[in-house]
Amino acid sequence: SSKRKLTRMRPNRRTGFDNMGSVRRFDTKLLVAVDVSGSISTKSLEYFYGVINSAFRYGFESIDVIQFDSQLQTSQPISLKDAKHLKISEVKGRGGTDFQVVFDYLREHNFYDGMIIFTDGYATQPKIEFFTRTKFVWILSDEKCYDEHNGWMKKIGRVCYINAK
Repeated sequence: SSKRKLTRMRPNRRTGFDNMGSVRRFDTKLLVAVDVSGSISTKSLEYFYGVINSAFRYGFESIDVIQFDSQLQTSQPISLKDAKHLKISEVKGRGGTDFQVVFDYLREHNFYDGMIIFTDGYATQPKIEFFTRTKFVWILSDEKCYDEHNGWMKKIGRVCYINAK
């Protein structure tokens, strides 16, 4: 965190309560892009949202979720809490997959510190033709998809998989 605020209500114990203490406010912004194409099962989506919700409870100013297949399915990003409670019948899309739409969205909103992309990996490699400090993590839906796609995904960011079965 880069937002440090001095406070007299929490004195510093290391200096015998002579100095002011500090409270840190978090400023990390995370974008979660979820592939809602037909090849991702509803059980995998539910499991992924549960894992992300339990892993990122503390330390983030905002976690925005966008859903995509061959186009963005959410006009505005939704919060992680709203995405987790989204009924699977309300999930739009279920078509083919195109990663380029996610990176085009990031080009227009280039203020995120990190981006997590949940997918099965079956799409063409995106072209990143702009500068960004955003770190990327690809989370694949199973080990078979990881073995097949991790080569080109490692060029863009880190890659892992979860068995959501």
